[in-house]
Amino acid sequence: MKNILFYLFIILAFIGCGKSIQHSYIATSNPIFITEKIKGLSFNLSSQGFSPNFEQNLTKALEENGYKKAIQNPDIIIKTNLNYLRKNSDIRPNNFMEFGIGFGGFRGIGFGSRFGGGFDSRYENEHFYDAQAELFIAISKGKEYQTNLNLQSQKSSYDYGKAQTQSNFEAEIINKIIDILNGF
Repeated sequence: MKNILFYLFIILAFIGCGKSIQHSYIATSNPIFITEKIKGLSFNLSSQGFSPNFEQNLTKALEENGYKKAIQNPDIIIKTNLNYLRKNSDIRPNNFMEFGIGFGGFRGIGFGSRFGGGFDSRYENEHFYDAQAELFIAISKGKEYQTNLNLQSQKSSYDYGKAQTQSNFEAEIINKIIDILNGF
């Protein structure tokens, strides 16, 4: 019985030590629906404001989906520009509950509880990032498509840092570009 309680305590302790995953959300300012038939699947891309690996990761993702990189006369031209990436914070009430057991004094043993909220609530900082990127897609001998990609990370008391958030946002942008080109 002691072993079971010991292992249960250890498991519960490690559950609290796990690192959470940062979730992010993406939305477009204008929907893009490519309805025309793309004759070839060659592409050329350029980007500004992103990490050095962004173009490599986008190229790899496009090649995994059957597209080919072309330097001259591409069928698809993709241009992206990161307008901004900023850190924000918000304050929210931290509703808490406390329990206590005490010994000594006049009555010997005591038990008490206190619920947070109301006049005695504490506050907690929540961090989140938002970003905006421009996306331009031109089809050879066809239409040009343009939209803004608005991104926001989930609010969290843990600050994931700008580099990790930018990496997550770039992965979301790559997935969105693939979705647009493949017709969702």
